[in-house]
Amino acid sequence: MSPRVSVILPVYNAMPYLAPCLDALLGQTLADLEICAVDDGSTDGSAALLADYAAKDARLKMRILPENRGVSAARNAGLALAQGDYVGFCDADDLAEPCLYAALLEAAESARAQVAFCAVVKDMPGRSITVPLPWPDGTVMDAAAIRDTLVPAMIALPADGEELPVSGYTPRNLFARALLAGRAFHPDIHYAEDLLFIVDALLAAQTAVVVAAPLYRYRFHGASVTQRYSPHVPASLYASQRALADALAAHGLLPALQARLDIRARRSALGAVINLCLPGTPYAPLARTRAIRAYIAAPQVRALFAPVRLRALPPKLALKYCLIRHRLATPLMLLFSYLYRTR
Repeated sequence: MSPRVSVILPVYNAMPYLAPCLDALLGQTLADLEICAVDDGSTDGSAALLADYAAKDARLKMRILPENRGVSAARNAGLALAQGDYVGFCDADDLAEPCLYAALLEAAESARAQVAFCAVVKDMPGRSITVPLPWPDGTVMDAAAIRDTLVPAMIALPADGEELPVSGYTPRNLFARALLAGRAFHPDIHYAEDLLFIVDALLAAQTAVVVAAPLYRYRFHGASVTQRYSPHVPASLYASQRALADALAAHGLLPALQARLDIRARRSALGAVINLCLPGTPYAPLARTRAIRAYIAAPQVRALFAPVRLRALPPKLALKYCLIRHRLATPLMLLFSYLYRTR
């Protein structure tokens, strides 16, 4: 008999965080679940730890990939293992609250929804921040509301600003497995891959339901993907943006959401500049400046920032956009190298 919920867990060199993550998953109040863990070529003993847990609890299924292929490939391998009626995701350095999957499953079944999603907590060194959802608990969205309200809110806010849209964290969602049939993460996209997968699934869904409680803990640390330099940025951001535009176009939504896509593209471009200054960057300051200058001089980047009314922006964001628009690479390098020096 199939479990009610399959949880897909991609793992890559996660030893400092993996045991608490597994304890939280196997300690869920919903006992009728399976953990589909995929070790993505770890070299730190993560695979051995998974094997130890699997020997003690048959609900943990595992697969070991022979080489590191990235989180999208690992999640796809997990999808192939999943047998549950519903599918959730967890990252190996995060924590699920004990009632996460019970609450999402109950909401999905009560609303006969193909997708249920919850609020999250961001655990950062010295503080935790709850990121609420902009809808009340139990809000049910039909296909029209998903297209007209939920998907736009996940792409970007209506105007450029410091506030972020509804986040595209895959692990906050529970999907009916039937909805995911034939769907997969893009294996060539290693960064910002979550949103594309979620939007693709949502645009095929008839109903989604909100669980307002913050039940997933996203743990920020020095080794987090978003806190260290990645060689996959900006190529993955470009690929994600193009694929997202194609998905929206296929549903006739691109004209209405083009402005939000442009806002998202500007935030991605800013993130690409920041990425060059994060810990782990291989670039010394002069080389970092040259890389930033080459990036912001690209015609597609210049076109993104040309129409922005800087006076309408919050002061800090206006400064960053102004530096990009005027291709002031040295101040950008100094600013972001300073801001991210301790992360």
